[in-house]
Amino acid sequence: MKKHYKSKTSISINVVLKSKKSMHIAFTAQSDGSSVYTTDNPDVQYALEHHYKYGKLFKLVSTESEADIKAKKEAEEAAANEKKDEIRKVSVSDLAAAKDFLADTFGISRTSLRSEKAIMEAAKAHNIEFEGLEE
Repeated sequence: MKKHYKSKTSISINVVLKSKKSMHIAFTAQSDGSSVYTTDNPDVQYALEHHYKYGKLFKLVSTESEADIKAKKEAEEAAANEKKDEIRKVSVSDLAAAKDFLADTFGISRTSLRSEKAIMEAAKAHNIEFEGLEE
């Protein structure tokens, strides 16, 4: 289970684990001046939640179960697969415009786009279909 902790300021603290070992934890600073720390280690979670400043300096803001994490990952993969299958139609006037589009949008080297075949293969690889080119 993943737990997310948040502080109103940028902090780093020392905690004592159940094994009596001391551990330094640096929260990650955010742009609004706060800081966050995420962990899935139950020993660290226990140490944080039993720290003498817990609830005053920092607190638990959210919890993610393994099922939540798995569902979120599956949803992201499904969305990525949908985007991959989607063909984007782009209107161009000629091969030079198609080459410019591919080079500017995807950073493809113009020298690798010398032939019509190379341009069409690069477009297909990025799910692009050019409208306006004579076939």
